[in-house]
Amino acid sequence: MTQDEFYENIPAWISKDRSTWNHITLMAYFCYKYEKKHNARFRLVRWKSDPGKGKESRDFAKLFDILSPDNYKTLDSRSKKIIKKDLIDKIYNYINWMFDYKFRRGDRSVTGTGLFLMPSMINEFERMYLKHMALRSTESKISKLISWAENNIPDVLDRHDLESVGDLKMIKAYAESYSLEYDSCEHLLIRKAKELEVL
Repeated sequence: MTQDEFYENIPAWISKDRSTWNHITLMAYFCYKYEKKHNARFRLVRWKSDPGKGKESRDFAKLFDILSPDNYKTLDSRSKKIIKKDLIDKIYNYINWMFDYKFRRGDRSVTGTGLFLMPSMINEFERMYLKHMALRSTESKISKLISWAENNIPDVLDRHDLESVGDLKMIKAYAESYSLEYDSCEHLLIRKAKELEVL
């Protein structure tokens, strides 16, 4: 495969579900983001007619190993499949973070795949990613709580705004300050929120 053929295949490869991606697809996505940002193709070094044998795909394979749990290689295939999907999603977001956030403006830019292996970059991304995932988890739990309230205690949604943990804390403070009955819709909501670990 020539580099031109590789670039021709990129749109088809990266349009597939990420559960099918591997280190070569991640490299292809990196090349896609690079070309989109700089209006120029990323020149792959030491091209050996096999996209899996070049430095760039090896960098993404190495990144996968770095981000994997220590016991990854000893896990059963089902557990590996779940972790692999999560790691591919994480590296996909790491690539986006590099191009769309970290180096979005100014003279500095993403110059190669080795940048993704720098401990300072990995650590900075890890902090932001964990924060983002915690926020997503909370938003998902709030959505479940709202859905539960719509089906079980719709009155609480007529009386109170419920879109965030802050709203939930206000409802809790309201229930406590007015000494509402234990079976009031507010207290039922608070108990469900604790069950869902929103509060």
